[in-house]
Amino acid sequence: MNRTQIFFIVCLLLIIATVTAKGIAPASGQIPVMETPNGGNDPARDTTPDVPPTPAHTAIPTHAGEGTPRVAATPVKVPTLPPRDASAPTPTALPPLTAAQWREWPVIPVLSEHVRAIYLQGLALNNDPTNFSIIGDCQSVPLVFMGSFDERPEFWPAYDYTHLLPTLTHFQGSFGRRSGAVANGMSAASVFSPFWADLKICTAGETPLECEFRLQQPTIVFINLGTNYGEPEKHADYLRDILDFTLEHGAIPVLSTKGDNAEGDWRINEVIAEIALEYDVPLWNYWAAIQDLPNHGIDDARPEGNYLTRAAWDVRSITGLQVLDVLLHDLQTFQEGNAPEQ
Repeated sequence: MNRTQIFFIVCLLLIIATVTAKGIAPASGQIPVMETPNGGNDPARDTTPDVPPTPAHTAIPTHAGEGTPRVAATPVKVPTLPPRDASAPTPTALPPLTAAQWREWPVIPVLSEHVRAIYLQGLALNNDPTNFSIIGDCQSVPLVFMGSFDERPEFWPAYDYTHLLPTLTHFQGSFGRRSGAVANGMSAASVFSPFWADLKICTAGETPLECEFRLQQPTIVFINLGTNYGEPEKHADYLRDILDFTLEHGAIPVLSTKGDNAEGDWRINEVIAEIALEYDVPLWNYWAAIQDLPNHGIDDARPEGNYLTRAAWDVRSITGLQVLDVLLHDLQTFQEGNAPEQ
């Protein structure tokens, strides 16, 4: 055996040893490829903030005696709703404030008669009164926005939920599901593009908005948009289109102000307030709810300046639940007062 043969054998043995150590590639030889955005797995769209995984589904208690919400070392400060007086009518007038005064609007909206008219239209269209939907970006995914309310109470943000338990029970199943109209980077324009639809749950050619309404048939829709569209007037145009679609389908739109000032002059929050007045629909002033938090609820560790802190997520979930509670109470009271006599 000459030197060339010996060298060849040694090289062959080294190659075999390397392959054995690293593992053999799949027989197909194919390299895994990332799916396109409308496949729902594009990490540029579908990533979520770093939070613990959500535990397996567990039925929530139906009264305060079952289960206890977790106690945080420093509970977040959230608005406290006054006790309800069953004999007092629910306020129905919008706040006498202009859109330019949006900072002074209450966190929890005051409802108008228009909300009740939308509700009746939705019932006629067979919308499910126990379902709500969410339209938003990565900060509206269940892991950071109300999703824990479909799980055990120890995973809920620290708060006294005694008076909110009926609302938690009523909407159970909507909190933890992933909306077809929620994705990282979602804007008011994106919801009208089939390119942004998740083909795992949506049909070909459907927009995220059409997909979500088909799947959920919601009575209430949270519209949490604005961070990903820096042109306020164009955002307003698309937002009006979303409201037109929502109202046409008999769902109550709940507009929300945003916590960040990505556009630099707070104009988008003012535009959102303008449209709430224009359409006479509820505005949840989330911005006002987080002003007492450190750095006003914005994560200063993120250079973008538009990501919320964990405490701000908690305030968002709790005040969002309070909005649902006010709506549910008003609509149930209205329905009971207009029920035909037996």
